Amino acid sequence: MKKLFLFVTAFLFAVCVIAQEDAKNVEPVKHMTKEKLTIEQRAQRSVDRLNNLVTLTDEQKTKVYGFAMEREKKIEDIKGKHKLPNGNIDKESAKPELKAARREYRHAVKGILTQEQKDVLKAKAKANRENKKDNKTNEDKNNKNVSETEEIIPIE
Repeated sequence: MKKLFLFVTAFLFAVCVIAQEDAKNVEPVKHMTKEKLTIEQRAQRSVDRLNNLVTLTDEQKTKVYGFAMEREKKIEDIKGKHKLPNGNIDKESAKPELKAARREYRHAVKGILTQEQKDVLKAKAKANRENKKDNKTNEDKNNKNVSETEEIIPIE
């Protein structure tokens, strides 16, 4: 009986050791490590998203890229100004300034869009808001549907 008990204990110990070694060799999941985009990449992403929603002309793309670059630089400055000693950002104190920078961007972009493009954005924003309401009524908290239209140019 003692031999059986010692054998089972030794076997379990060996399995635990092997499992621990395998756990150390596992690479981190790539989607959990988020790459930080540069200002230029974020600005280009804004232009691409808007272009996917409403087809922009080359002139409009250039102007939107300029507005997006300006917005991203302002956001970086605001975040730098509201950085806490631990490296995080004081979101509550930065919120009004961030909102103002985004609002300024939206108004600038709306100024260069044609009426047809604005109508398309309004229709997509309305559809996204309705989808958001449906998701909230279903209490599907795990599936947060972020509106691409409102993220780019929220219609107020």
